Amino acid sequence: MAAAKQKKKQQDAQPWQLANPVTLTPDIADKSQQQAVLITVRQGDGLPIASGQLGHAIASRATHLMLDYSQTACAIRYQIDGQWEAMTPLAREFADPMLIALKQICQLNPADRRSAQSGRCEAKLNKDKYRLTLQSQGTASGERVLIRLEAESIPFSKLSELGMRDTMIEHFREALNSENSTVMIGAPRGMGLSTTWHIALNTADRLIRDFQSLEPEDKKEPEIINVSPNFYGGSGPEPAELIRKMILKEPDVFVFPGIPDEESLLAALNQAENNEKQVIARVPAASAIECCVKFCAQYPKAAKHFASTVKAVLNQRIVRRLCDDCKQSFQPSPALLKKLGIPPGRVGALYQQFVMPPIEQQVDANGKPAPIEPCQTCQARGFLGRVGIFELLRPGPQFRAALLKTQDVAQLTKIAQAEGFRGLQAEAILAVARGLTSIEEIRRVFTATK
Repeated sequence: MAAAKQKKKQQDAQPWQLANPVTLTPDIADKSQQQAVLITVRQGDGLPIASGQLGHAIASRATHLMLDYSQTACAIRYQIDGQWEAMTPLAREFADPMLIALKQICQLNPADRRSAQSGRCEAKLNKDKYRLTLQSQGTASGERVLIRLEAESIPFSKLSELGMRDTMIEHFREALNSENSTVMIGAPRGMGLSTTWHIALNTADRLIRDFQSLEPEDKKEPEIINVSPNFYGGSGPEPAELIRKMILKEPDVFVFPGIPDEESLLAALNQAENNEKQVIARVPAASAIECCVKFCAQYPKAAKHFASTVKAVLNQRIVRRLCDDCKQSFQPSPALLKKLGIPPGRVGALYQQFVMPPIEQQVDANGKPAPIEPCQTCQARGFLGRVGIFELLRPGPQFRAALLKTQDVAQLTKIAQAEGFRGLQAEAILAVARGLTSIEEIRRVFTATK
C-alpha cells in the first residue's frame, strides 16, 4: 500500500520536483553583490522551481528552453539535438515565481512583462558549469521567454568526435599547419560553427607557432590555450591600427573569428602571401564554394591575395545521430541505391530511426499484447546527439584562376569537382552509408538550410 502511494506521488510530481536542481549564480564579479542578489531571490518561492526545471532540462540534454505564458499556464518546450519538444506545462502558480527568480538572478526587472529584456547568469549541475542567457518579450497572449544553456566545457575535443572522416582530418590538419596560406572555416548559422572553430584551433599546432587573434572587445571569444587575443573597439584601437601592431609582434598565424573590415584583412593576407604567415578565418556561409565567392565579392581588394593563398575551406552541416541501441537496419532497394549514387553491392544495409508502433500493434507472434520497452538510451527519440557532415575544398590552380573571373557557383563547383572536391551532399550520403544518420534526417536538414 505504501509503495503504491509512493508511486502515485511520483507520477503526480512535476519534472522540476524530480530532477537534480542546478545551482544558480548571478553574473557579477563582486561577491558581496552576488550574495545580495541571492538573498533577494531566496525570499521568494521561485528558486527551487527554477533550479529543478533547469536541472530537468539539462538531464534531458536540452540546449534551449522556450517558456510561453498565457492567462492560465506556461507551455514549456526544450530544444534537444536541434529539435523542439513539448514538455509538461506549468500552472501559473509555479511558473510565475519561477520567472521572477530567473529574472532577479539575471538582474532584470521581474515586474516588466512587456518590454524586451536580456540577461545572464551562471548555472552548475554537479561539476558541470553552464552559461545561462535569458531573453523575454511580451506577446499578445502573455510573455515568451527563451533560455539558452551553453556548457562551459565543449563535449568534443577531436575532429573525429564531430564525425569527420580520417582522410579529411589528415588533409585539414595539414592545411591548418601550413605557411603562406589561408584557411576558412564556415557553416550556416545554427550549424555548429563555433564548436568546430574551437576544435579546429585546438587541432592546429599552437605549441611551436605564435597565434594572434583579432577580436571585438564587446564579443570576446572563449579562451584557447596559446591563442593570444587582441581587442579592438570600445576602449581599444580600430581594427586596422590593431593589425599593424600585431604585425610588429611577427606572429605566425593571424586568427579572425570574424572579419572586421577589408583593410585589416588585406594586411593579414599580405603577410600570409609574402612573409610565410597564415590566416585562419571564420565565415558564416552555406557551402565552401559560396564562402569563396562571397568572400571575393565582399572584399574585392583582398580577392587576389585570397585566391593565391587559400589552402582549404571547410564547411559543414550538423544532423542528428541515430541511436546505436535502437536504430533499425533495412535492405535498400536497387532504385534507392541508384538514387543515392551508391554502387550495387557496396552497402549491405542502411539504417533508420526506430519509431514506436501504436500500442495495438505491439503484439507477439500469436497476436497477444507484448508491449515494447522504450529505448532508455535515447529516451525513445531514435536519435542521440548530433554529428557533423563536412566538405573540405582544397583549391587547385584552375579553381584559383576561375575564382577571380566568375562568381558562378555552379561553374566553380564543376571545376572544383574536376580537381577532386567532394561536396556536402556526397558527404551526407557517405554518412548515411556509414550508419551515422538516416536519409530522412539528411533531407530535413538540407531542405531547411537551402
